[in-house]
Amino acid sequence: MLLAEVALADATRSYDRLYDYIVAADNDEDIVPGVRVLVPFGIKNKLKPAWIINIRTDEPTKKLKRIAEIVDRSPLLSSEMIKLAQWMKKRYFCTWGDAIRLMVPAGINLKKQSWLRIAGGQVSEQIKTLSLTSTQQSIMEILIKNKEEGLPEQEFFRNGEAQKDIRFLIDNGLVEKYESFAQPVNEKTVKAVIPAINKDDFDALVEEGKVKSIYHIRAMEVLFTEEICALRDLLQITGISHATVRTLAKKGWVSYCEMEVERDPFGSFECEKPKDIILTDEQKNVLKEILPLVSENKLNEVLLHGVTGSGKTEIYIRLIEEVVKNGKTAIVLVPEISLTPQMINCFTARFGNRVAIQHSRLSQGERFDQWHKIKAGSVDVVIGARSAVFAPNSNLGIIIIDEEHEPTYKSENTPKYDARQIARARCNMNGCLLVLGSATPSVETYYRAGNGRIGLLTMKNRPNSMPLPEMILVDLREELRAGNRSVLSRRLEEELISNKKSNEQSILFLNKRGYATFLLCRECGFTLKCPRCSVTLTVHTYDKLVICHYCGYSEPIPGTCPGCSSKRIKAFGTGTQKVENELQNHSEGFKLIRMDMDTTSGKHGHQKILNAFRNKEGDILIGTQMVAKGHDFPDVTLVGILAADASLFSSDYRASERTFQLITQASGRAGRGTKPGRVIVQAYNIDDYAIQTAILQDYEAFYQKEIAMRKLMYTPPFCHIGVIMVSGEDPDDARECMEAARKKIINSYGDTNDFQCSEVLPLPVFVVKNRARWRIIIKMVSINKMVTLMNDILDIFPKIRVGNTDISVDIDGSL
Repeated sequence: MLLAEVALADATRSYDRLYDYIVAADNDEDIVPGVRVLVPFGIKNKLKPAWIINIRTDEPTKKLKRIAEIVDRSPLLSSEMIKLAQWMKKRYFCTWGDAIRLMVPAGINLKKQSWLRIAGGQVSEQIKTLSLTSTQQSIMEILIKNKEEGLPEQEFFRNGEAQKDIRFLIDNGLVEKYESFAQPVNEKTVKAVIPAINKDDFDALVEEGKVKSIYHIRAMEVLFTEEICALRDLLQITGISHATVRTLAKKGWVSYCEMEVERDPFGSFECEKPKDIILTDEQKNVLKEILPLVSENKLNEVLLHGVTGSGKTEIYIRLIEEVVKNGKTAIVLVPEISLTPQMINCFTARFGNRVAIQHSRLSQGERFDQWHKIKAGSVDVVIGARSAVFAPNSNLGIIIIDEEHEPTYKSENTPKYDARQIARARCNMNGCLLVLGSATPSVETYYRAGNGRIGLLTMKNRPNSMPLPEMILVDLREELRAGNRSVLSRRLEEELISNKKSNEQSILFLNKRGYATFLLCRECGFTLKCPRCSVTLTVHTYDKLVICHYCGYSEPIPGTCPGCSSKRIKAFGTGTQKVENELQNHSEGFKLIRMDMDTTSGKHGHQKILNAFRNKEGDILIGTQMVAKGHDFPDVTLVGILAADASLFSSDYRASERTFQLITQASGRAGRGTKPGRVIVQAYNIDDYAIQTAILQDYEAFYQKEIAMRKLMYTPPFCHIGVIMVSGEDPDDARECMEAARKKIINSYGDTNDFQCSEVLPLPVFVVKNRARWRIIIKMVSINKMVTLMNDILDIFPKIRVGNTDISVDIDGSL
């Protein structure tokens, strides 16, 4: 007997496993791994969407149910993706459904809908014995008109009374309720026209003088050439009216049909023409080393460590050209959606329409089309942010991760996957090359390269012999002593004015959006805090709101202190809005553009801002870390980093690394054209080694100091760090749960040599969305042991759970 092993799409951890179902004999060719089906599940046999994971021939030892319906004509998941989902389920502590949802576009997920129809397909005789209200009669009349399929139940819920009336009709056997599943997004179609007459026959009519209109002849010539043409395109190409097309249809020369069209996410992209780039000797040497790895058909991992502006993108393109020559495909990951347009410009110039994009700012329809285009093999290169690592490329030949050090490659949502680890797993499955590119590699990656576990290639120079920018360190303590309380140091202000007069552009980087960090009453000391989280509210003057950056809570900026009604309430701290506000009032009359989460919320928000700045519509671009990564503006000769040491005060062990990276990456935006660049770095803690080595632009010196500190503190790469967090509405319940979990862990793993476990600690932000949060931090050398520990604690949590508490776990995430 043919059996299918299926994974439910919406199972929770408690019942997430593979279930056996019988495959009907007439469906044995349609049921294959990777196809979606509907299966009866549970005591009530409710239909649930599921994925076919495996097919086997076996004699069941117990009574099994049959698959109810096949959803897909062909598999949506390849064997590689099924294998990857199985690995992710264990490694990232998620369900089959959680993993698979990342691999398909959101619009493909089946949505359940309740429908109403006449019971049994015909009106029951019982209706004569019932006294129906006018509403009930109206419902019956509507359903009788739609007797075949009925109507969605929600169509009748426009007023509260309808619910009671529908229940009455169901209880009395007049109406029945059933459920169906639908895919929210499908192929987009438009009205099209096709020839309904043979070309020779039409030409004969023309010769006989039976076709007299030049417009008719013009339209038919287009249709004979194109075979099918969207109606709107036909009208535009020929200049005819719709009335003319209707006349052609009446004569029997054309007919209407539906034509599938692709939703175009590239609509507003301005693609560059291909440039003839002459490689530097350094680039040639790198390619000489790395190109042979493309054809080895095994996992090869290489770190490309190149200074900012050294031409890493051109290396990526040349590698992909070689991959495509070999009949394979590529995935290129970028850390920010804002970098996608720039990469698309580079790649479409070389690979034309064989490029697809994948990121969260696309509409559901665009993601659906791009995904299908990739799966159909119509694409050579996929470009996108973190989620693009799941693109359904067949014959994968290379994955490139640009700015590999960026924390955005690690998801903060379940499953808490790391795109770098997923890429490594996919390259291993496909036997292909993985390239990690960065001017400031993560300490863990550089450590692996130093130990020879992955390859290391370096690029120390910019093309055209352009030097790295001059680095200037400003001590903000001296600024305060001199009476300067502006967000801009005197030196930075002078350089901004100089740049404007020279018609050169500047970038100001501050990793804090909003106007100010908090509101403080100078009369009573009151600070305005989020009612749901233990953080102060950030001032946003543009929206005239104070906003919580953790849960999104907002309220109007108060005119007086909510505590004592004093008017002496003032905004303290600095955000991007405050910098913009200060410069708007400057006598020099700067043209300003701001780029942060508040200004890039629209679909093409990033691209519009970047294009405006590239077109010199602004003198200064002010932004958060969005402006510090990967952008190439030839006219930018000055970068100001306003609070370079702010990230040093994080509780994360990577604080120094993040600081060094942000300074180096931000400084790399200066001097990328023909003119040299300058970087003003403002800080209070100017003697910190992260600041000093960044000023010297010496990654190796930073790494040596940082790796010594990591070894002393027993942090990655010398171990893995696991975090277990319990949250709850009642802080005592959450802590009790966390203590019980810690006790279980100590009893099971306490004797392990490399094991360390902290006490139960509150998180730095203790309350988020009205839930108190406690955690323990675990250190272990073996990743396999750490994964086992985490799965063990998730399995036992239901037994130790107290009250309304939840648990979450993560490995090597942010602290």
